[in-house]
Amino acid sequence: MSTDVSLLPDPALLPDDPAVLKQLVVQLMEELQKARARLERQEHHMHLLLKRLYGSRSEKLDPRQGVLFALQVGVEEPAASTSEVPSVAEVPEKPPVSRHRDRHGRGRIPEEIERKEVVHDLTEAEKAALGGVENLVELPAETSEQLDWRPSTLFVVVHVRKKYARREQLPESGLTLAEQNVAVAAKPPEAIPGALAGPGLMAQVIVSKGADHLPLHRLEGIFQRQGVRLSRQTMDGWWLQTAEFLQPLYAAAIRVVLASHVIHTDDTSVKVRDAWRKEKHTGYFWPYVGDALHPLTVFDYTTNHKRDGPAAFLKDYHGYLQADAFNGYDGIYLESGGRIIEVGCWAHARRKFYDARRLDVLRMETALAWIGKLYAIEKELRERCRDEWQSLPLDQRAVLIAAERQERSRPLLDSFHTWLEAEVPKVLPKSAVRGAMEYTLSNWAALTVYLEDGWLDIDNNEGENAVRGIALGRKNWLFCGSDRGGRAAAVHFSLLASCKRHGLDPWLYYRDVLTRLPAMLPGASPEDLLSLLPHRWRPA
Repeated sequence: MSTDVSLLPDPALLPDDPAVLKQLVVQLMEELQKARARLERQEHHMHLLLKRLYGSRSEKLDPRQGVLFALQVGVEEPAASTSEVPSVAEVPEKPPVSRHRDRHGRGRIPEEIERKEVVHDLTEAEKAALGGVENLVELPAETSEQLDWRPSTLFVVVHVRKKYARREQLPESGLTLAEQNVAVAAKPPEAIPGALAGPGLMAQVIVSKGADHLPLHRLEGIFQRQGVRLSRQTMDGWWLQTAEFLQPLYAAAIRVVLASHVIHTDDTSVKVRDAWRKEKHTGYFWPYVGDALHPLTVFDYTTNHKRDGPAAFLKDYHGYLQADAFNGYDGIYLESGGRIIEVGCWAHARRKFYDARRLDVLRMETALAWIGKLYAIEKELRERCRDEWQSLPLDQRAVLIAAERQERSRPLLDSFHTWLEAEVPKVLPKSAVRGAMEYTLSNWAALTVYLEDGWLDIDNNEGENAVRGIALGRKNWLFCGSDRGGRAAAVHFSLLASCKRHGLDPWLYYRDVLTRLPAMLPGASPEDLLSLLPHRWRPA
């Protein structure tokens, strides 16, 4: 590679003093080191950007990391002696591996789905060719099942209100003649009085937009194909008004979640484009995932990313809060006076090591192997909860999980902490490698809280998974039309996420709630509202 001579300094301009020259060389080396570090950071950021755009999101561990872990930490892998190695005769023959072992067979069609029987018979010509009907003996028929689809359709409900008049007039009592002698049957209360849509159509619009991520202009086209024009403005009105009608139910869901022993939370942004006010800004949805005894998920909407939103939502909460290391939570933990306990997320810490692998393979793979051992313990504990501990109450399972973590995970974490403290000084400052190590050390207290209580998780994946539906829908409906729309979306996202958590059909749930709740309000008791929340709902 040729060097541009014009960029080289003139030797006549260099000082003659060797000490000055040495100092100049040292300064140049320092500048070169800073430039290399800056270039390394820029390449790292470019790599992360390209990976996010085009790469895989998977963070699978290399199965050979265990050997690397042993080499770095100095742990000797137990070697098998020759006396323990079984002979060929003692090794059982492995069953032949099917070439199609990964293929999934056709599943059974659920029995509750409607069956329509279609009988296929031989034609008269085919029967005649076999000697006629008199010569045939009918055998048991062969049957096979095939799924088919009947498109959902709109239909009109005609409300006929019976009207009666008295033949004999009542004595005068200060009322008009019509009030004395004419009576009309009342319609059942409605979620939106006088609305064109019934509960089923409102449920369809809500589920299509909130759960199936269909923008309203696509729904407009779908209904147009069925011969009815429903404008997106009309459907947006139903979306907003039903959310405001469901506020008592939403408030009841919040009370249930705030009674949890541990809450998972995260946040995701959404664009807000208010055409009426000529404003645009960024709003945020905050999910709050209740524990196993309070199995609901609620969303809160805020107009900014400040801590004021979570602080207001959690002002009466007592328990553990598992979240990422967003600095807005720090003030909440401090001001709570121990009422809210911070729980860190190992998935966030792990991701930082994973992203920095290409810069320092040995150290980063070693850290990932250590974290992988922690996750292997958690996987084993989950399996034991599904098998041998399944019959135990949740409280007893939590005690057993905490004891196992103290015995098995605590020593690993202590050794990992010692290794991190020893390696941090050896890494260049401001590098992604050192950033991953310092992030883990600075949040160490929060990252190890999960050892103390079996109700806690090793990471905040519950909170992160709660916002995935919004991230997917955001690519379709693009933005909220106002802050009112953001608050309405928070109500619907809460009920839809809770339905998904319990495996409910959201359309059946919404249709039933929008039919029953109007008759309960405004004097619905707390127990009435609880009976309509997804974790306790039963169809009427």
